[in-house]
Amino acid sequence: MSAPVDAERAWQDLQRIRVPQERVYDEIERSPSGGRRAAYTTAAIMWLYLAGQGLDLGPVGVWLALVGYVALLLTLAALAGRRVKVRLHHSRYTWRSFAVFFAAALLAGATIGLSSWLTTALALPCPSLINATLSAGAFLLFAGPANRWAVGSLRGHRAGRPPRGHHERAGR
Repeated sequence: MSAPVDAERAWQDLQRIRVPQERVYDEIERSPSGGRRAAYTTAAIMWLYLAGQGLDLGPVGVWLALVGYVALLLTLAALAGRRVKVRLHHSRYTWRSFAVFFAAALLAGATIGLSSWLTTALALPCPSLINATLSAGAFLLFAGPANRWAVGSLRGHRAGRPPRGHHERAGR
């Protein structure tokens, strides 16, 4: 019931499928999450928000600043989503993508908390500017390598690769 298979022809067919797929992964790895421009813009928005927290805005001003900060970040995410040339199915987001998101949140929170505590304990002038600079700098140092690590795992989920633990039997 099995049809004869020409090994050379099968190999050529596989290469015709694999090469465009590799180009897709190359494109994703080259520009994770919008690239440098998006990272610098996000860091600038973060810096402005954190630096603005040093101003005496009052409760209403703090809430308006927070709403503006979130709105700017959502706008940036929407614009970056439109510019993406390659769209992945949601199942292509691996555990690494979620780990990077939560690690970034933890890093940002820890950096903000620690720098606020240090500037208060040392009674440094302009504590909000120091806090904003340290937090934005930590974000920029973390964003690039973490995103490359997260999308680098996508190559392991190629359609042609058998699932983990799957072993072909000899003679099949």
